[in-house]
Amino acid sequence: MKKKVTLLTVLLLTLSMLFALTACSSYGSIKKAYENAGYTESESIQEYQDKIVEALGEENENYENSCTAHLFVKTEGLFDSGVALILEFHSTKALEEMTENSATFKGVYEDLQKSDWVKENCILLFALGSDSASVFINA
Repeated sequence: MKKKVTLLTVLLLTLSMLFALTACSSYGSIKKAYENAGYTESESIQEYQDKIVEALGEENENYENSCTAHLFVKTEGLFDSGVALILEFHSTKALEEMTENSATFKGVYEDLQKSDWVKENCILLFALGSDSASVFINA
């Protein structure tokens, strides 16, 4: 009987951790929404990752462990083009730590929270084009 209770407890803890870890990221649905709208994710943003996060005022040396920059680009003609820069924080805790450690980022984050440009652990930092912001908002 004791083994069954222990096994049940371990199983419940494992399931709760699985749900907790998968429920905190909205990036998958955002990526899918941009791809459905005709955007492609640019890999070239990775070489600028450090500079983007440093520009936000992150003084912590481990900032690369806190977020990832994603750039979505749509080039389907002059009037149907768009660019969206999204910061995906690896956890809501990493997002909170960055707001505590950087006055610059805290100001940006507080302003963006007043709009629809924040979804859980993802922030739309820059949007240019007719539908680049609306894709993020409706994702």
